[in-house]
Amino acid sequence: MNLYSTNTDWNSSGSQCYWTMDYSPAVWSSAPPQEMICSICSDKAEGYHFGAISCAACGAFFRRSVSDQKVYSCSNRQCNIAHDPTKRGGSCRFCRFLKCVTSGMMPQDVKAKRTSSSSQNSQSLHKTMNPSSVQLIDEILMFRHRLAAERQHFEVMPSSANRTTLMLSMHREFEMLRRVCLGCPFFVQITEHLHIPFVETGSKMMNDPLGDILLLLYVFETCLQTGARGGLQLDRLVLPNMLHVDLSDIAFNEFLECDIQTNIDPFRHIQDAFGNLVRNISRLIQPANFDEPILCILLYKCMTETIPINYRHRFAEVNRDSLLTDLNRVDSMAYRSVQDAAPLIHHGTHRFKEAIANLS
Repeated sequence: MNLYSTNTDWNSSGSQCYWTMDYSPAVWSSAPPQEMICSICSDKAEGYHFGAISCAACGAFFRRSVSDQKVYSCSNRQCNIAHDPTKRGGSCRFCRFLKCVTSGMMPQDVKAKRTSSSSQNSQSLHKTMNPSSVQLIDEILMFRHRLAAERQHFEVMPSSANRTTLMLSMHREFEMLRRVCLGCPFFVQITEHLHIPFVETGSKMMNDPLGDILLLLYVFETCLQTGARGGLQLDRLVLPNMLHVDLSDIAFNEFLECDIQTNIDPFRHIQDAFGNLVRNISRLIQPANFDEPILCILLYKCMTETIPINYRHRFAEVNRDSLLTDLNRVDSMAYRSVQDAAPLIHHGTHRFKEAIANLS
């Protein structure tokens, strides 16, 4: 997974900054064949649409699904979606969208096509920021790149999570997050006043003094991945390591490792907490046209606010306010979106923490 690249030339009069994020898997291929078949419905394809070889109809379906934030459901999840001109009523939309995603279509490619000013705003933000703010954003980018690189070394787990695999993956994720965070300059600064003892492997992750901020990082990346991987349309929570939790009642019963006849009402608050991340936070972030520097500002704002006020580093608050001021001057709409998203992320993290405690 290629996350981003930065390229800043401070000495050039025409300096440009490239802050980008790419969730799509790296694909090495030769030129497409002359006779192409749609990878979704097997009809005749016209070319590449949003990262996959497809017909125009499937490309248009995917674009509408993302831009209109449709939510699909299917009890079978194995429907035949092959093109059949004699069939009336169309194919299952859930299974069709799922095939779009598994074939390589990426929701953020739809966003890129309908967003013309994103790169211009990024350039303007870079030019108006002071060097220390640009350096801070670069550090956050490098931090996220390091996290992504570390996740590539994780053992591949089943794509559909259950209670056991979720808890195992979270423990592994928290150990990695803690190790990477304590080697990151901006993180060390904002947590300087916290007492951070050594935590042995296998200790309760929420007993860690850094537990709340590590959980926020986990939830933040989960919401981004959910939006980027079509989780909003498929009603599923996509975790940072690509495990996913389907939120329909039947699928959630399987996640809980319960018998299909089990009443899930006692676990409904857990299902609702997971669903809140999908239906509120990812729904806000997916169409907000956040490019990478704005995501960095949002993450930094959330991280500094997670530190108890008595332990917050003064310079961290100064840096946060400086970033927000620069953003408001260049892109007031993005500034308002960041201000709207931050409290939702904090609330979602709190609910997710309670849900995980009840799963342990």
